[in-house]
Amino acid sequence: MKLLFLYLSLILFVSPVYGANKLNVITTTTTLKSIVESIGGPLVSVNSITKGPQDPHFIEAKPSYMVKARKANLLVAVGLELEVGWLPHIIRGSRNPKIVKGKAGYLDASSFITAIDSFPLLSDRSQGHIHRLGNPHFLLDPLKTIKVAKGISERLISLDNKNRFIYESNFKKFEQQILDLHQNWTTRIKKTSVEKVMTYHKTLNYFLKRYNLEHAGSIEAKPGIPPTAKHLISLVKKANQDKVTCILNESFFETNAGKRIQKSAPLHLEVVPTEVYSTPKATSYINLIEQLVLSVENCSKQLDK
Repeated sequence: MKLLFLYLSLILFVSPVYGANKLNVITTTTTLKSIVESIGGPLVSVNSITKGPQDPHFIEAKPSYMVKARKANLLVAVGLELEVGWLPHIIRGSRNPKIVKGKAGYLDASSFITAIDSFPLLSDRSQGHIHRLGNPHFLLDPLKTIKVAKGISERLISLDNKNRFIYESNFKKFEQQILDLHQNWTTRIKKTSVEKVMTYHKTLNYFLKRYNLEHAGSIEAKPGIPPTAKHLISLVKKANQDKVTCILNESFFETNAGKRIQKSAPLHLEVVPTEVYSTPKATSYINLIEQLVLSVENCSKQLDK
């Protein structure tokens, strides 16, 4: 009888924390979802608006997304105008005052980092799909992601202070895991023969910069604009002259152009994830970065054959 009473008491104690009182969080990408889940654990219920294989630049603001957003206590966005074409419509359609920009329920992840590749004075769309405020793919830099995770933990604490210790503990665990793996990733990339990398889009610039890999060119003629034959010829010439050894082709984009370059220059092409679940093995944030590191290693191995 005493054991039964103890069991029921534990249920009553735990259920408000891990059950009905979970914070409802909505994120704009699956990568942000993975990070929030690492920090919030069982205290949060997280939904991502985009799916892994979807390019987050181009999403339709569906009513189903508005319904999800209506129930949210917190919305976490990448920022830097990544979602500018669709997120404002979802927020407005949700009629949820908690997640309006400027409120405690709205969190811009880019506010915790310093962006690269910004063009604040450029407004000419003839230059392609330019992010004037900076490159929004900063979550591919693990050390910048630690800063974002810290900001997420602080916002979760502000919304659910009674569980402060759990959020802080989860963040510290996440931070240490990333720092340990970062050393491993750095060492492994240094051991490869890869120094210069081509990509399809400029999605990987933060990752390349963090691990001292030179971005040798984009297959796109301009951001969001498919390559011309003239542009591909120039990339073949550059690859041969500058000894570029690797193409990391983001999974959102076609590979035909990259394969054409590969036929005329000694490069190896790897299709890589840029969001959690954008490829089958990128099942968490850590696995996402691991797949990028493995792809650099694969470039080196293939060219050594």
